[in-house]
Amino acid sequence: MARKMDYKNIKLVGLTAKISPELGKNFTILSEILSTYGVEILAENSVAKALNLKGYELKDLALKCDFIISLGGDGTMISVCRKCAKFSPFVLGIHAGTLGFLTDITMSEAPKFFSEFFSGRYEVEEPFMLDVILSKKDGEITHKIAFNDATIMRFKPASIAIVDAFLNGKFFNSYFGDGIIISTPVGSTAYNMSAGGSIIYPLSEVFALTPICSHSLTQRPVVLPRGFMVEFRAYKDEILVLDGQDTFKMSSYESVKIGLSTTKARLIRHVGRDYFQILKEKLRWGQQ
Repeated sequence: MARKMDYKNIKLVGLTAKISPELGKNFTILSEILSTYGVEILAENSVAKALNLKGYELKDLALKCDFIISLGGDGTMISVCRKCAKFSPFVLGIHAGTLGFLTDITMSEAPKFFSEFFSGRYEVEEPFMLDVILSKKDGEITHKIAFNDATIMRFKPASIAIVDAFLNGKFFNSYFGDGIIISTPVGSTAYNMSAGGSIIYPLSEVFALTPICSHSLTQRPVVLPRGFMVEFRAYKDEILVLDGQDTFKMSSYESVKIGLSTTKARLIRHVGRDYFQILKEKLRWGQQ
C-alpha cells in the first residue's frame, strides 16, 4: 500500500539534482529553509559527491525519506519518477531556472511554498505512467516504466522505420516513416506535441499513438483508454527510446507491449496550480 503524506511529521527529505554551478548555493538555501521545520536533507550520490557530503542511492532515498526534491529541469524529475516507480515516492520538482511544464516551483518561490506546505496547503497529482514490456524469442521478459513517452524510431537517418501494431492481440496498423510515439497524458506536451499529437489533460486515463513524419497522409494520431495494450514489432534497425533516456534495439526483441500502467507518479504541487495557465505561458497562446 502506498504511503500517505503526513506533512506534520516530516523529518527526512531526499535531494537529487542536475549538477550545476548553482548547486551549492541552492542546497544551502533549501537546507536553511527546511531546517526551520526540523527537516534534514539527504543527498543522492551524485549530489553528495559534488558537495562533499555523505550520499545515498536514489532507491534508498525513496524508502527512507518522506519525499524527494528534484532540483533541476523536467528531465531530472522524469528520471526520478521512472527510477523510483516501484516505490512510488512523493516528488517535488523545483526548477533551478525558469518555469517548466513539470517543475512549476522556482528557487525564489521555495520559502513561500514550504511555508504553505507545512501548513497543509499543497496538492498531490498522480498521473499515470506507461508499462513497457519487452519480450525476447526465448521467453525472457523485461518490464520498464516510461513517464513521458516510449518512441519507436529509425536508427539511421536515411532509413525508414516499419512498425507493425497489434491492438489487444489483433493486427491494427503498419506505420511507415520516422517512427511512432506512445505518449502518456503528462507527456503529451513533449515529443508528442511536436509531432502533431493532441495535448491531453495530465490526469486523463488514456494514452496516445502518434506517427512521426508518416509516409501516408491517412495515418493520424489515435487516443486509447486505460486497459488497452498495444504490441509493436519492428524488423530492421529500429530502436525503442524511453523518455529520451534509455534505448533498446527492437531487433533484440520479438515484440514490445505498451499501455497505460497502474503505476502512478506522485507529484507535490502548490495549491491553485493552473495547468492551462502554464500552457498559455509556455506555448504563448493568445499572443500575436
